[in-house]
Amino acid sequence: MTALHLDDERAQLLVEDLLPEPARAEAGAHLDGCPACRDLVASYRALAEALRGLPAAEPPAGFTAGVLARIERRERTAAWERRLAVAILASAAVAAAAFLAAGAQGAWAPALSGWSGAVARTTTALRIGASVAAPVLGALRIPIAAFCAALGLPLLFALGRLVPARQKGTV
Repeated sequence: MTALHLDDERAQLLVEDLLPEPARAEAGAHLDGCPACRDLVASYRALAEALRGLPAAEPPAGFTAGVLARIERRERTAAWERRLAVAILASAAVAAAAFLAAGAQGAWAPALSGWSGAVARTTTALRIGASVAAPVLGALRIPIAAFCAALGLPLLFALGRLVPARQKGTV
């Protein structure tokens, strides 16, 4: 610690005797040769002494009871909201089960069949699109790469001119 100055946190911990022993010894050795750190520690000691003389502030009457009542109200409200959410989800599940049971297969089988047919048609369209796009993109690979280079290299050069040069020794 002799090479580094004390920061505010270490100075406060030293004044409050909360700094661990190895660090306390290093801080003491540093304070012997550093007037700036001695002044910092002295200012924290003076502040601690001034604060020790002040009376502790008393909370207003009923403060604790008010805080506990607010916490209780919030907990009751949160518990009620959780019960309401569970009741809504349970009633939705019961309604869905009743709908499926009452309608049996005749009600939901055509909808499910239509949905699966739409998924199958979409999959087929994507497969055909991929089989058409692959040779086209393969044929255009070199022109696309040349276009990207023709556009990208001047942009990189221009952006490189906009970024300020680094000073030696900086990160």
